[in-house]
Amino acid sequence: MSIQGISCPRCGSRRIAIVVSESLTFKCLDCGYTWSPNLPAQGLVHTKAGDIHWTEIKKIMEDAVNYVISLLNEGVVNCNDIINKVQEKYGSYLSSREVLRSIINGAKRYLEDIRYRDVNKYSALSVELNKCRELMSRGG
Repeated sequence: MSIQGISCPRCGSRRIAIVVSESLTFKCLDCGYTWSPNLPAQGLVHTKAGDIHWTEIKKIMEDAVNYVISLLNEGVVNCNDIINKVQEKYGSYLSSREVLRSIINGAKRYLEDIRYRDVNKYSALSVELNKCRELMSRGG
């Protein structure tokens, strides 16, 4: 069996087998040498809290969006206050840009929900949302 692009580090043979084990392991069919390649961790994103898989980051962003909606439901409407609260809770996992994106997405969802029920609140929140959008367009 020959695995495309893999050769034995000891003898150079291309007759390589994959060994069943916990980590990816190869075995040379000519000299018997076994080794595990050093593979970079797949799908990890570097954050202040450490390396986290991108799927976890997506879940954290969704949690942040829901947190923004809950803040708006509680009556927190100032863009800077929301940024500070979201940054405090999720800032070790999300970049400033991701925090702002979560705020904008959460505010959009909230605004869609109240658009026809509370026109005055909708108008006031739209102004604050535009402040957050301006921050994002300037690069966070």
